[in-house]
Amino acid sequence: MRRRTNRSSRGGRVDRVTPIYPIRTVAQMTDLSPQRIRAWETDYGLIRPHRTGGGHRLFSQEDVERLLWIKRMVQERGLSLQGVKRLLEETAGRRGR
Repeated sequence: MRRRTNRSSRGGRVDRVTPIYPIRTVAQMTDLSPQRIRAWETDYGLIRPHRTGGGHRLFSQEDVERLLWIKRMVQERGLSLQGVKRLLEETAGRRGR
């Protein structure tokens, strides 16, 4: 399986899929509360962070980008979380074809 990476500003590679950020850091990066991030995971299934052996959530850069996209869809476009979930499911269905 290939890792998805982007070039950094210094010409190196930035790994976007390795889970490295704890929820508190992601909350600061996205300006979302840890409670809201947990709800988007458990209540709506919008995100699936990695879990450590101790059960702590770790998020990748892709996860952070997804959270920011969800936030934009809700705040700027007025989508409900159920609407965001349907949109994500439709997009995933198209990629699977």
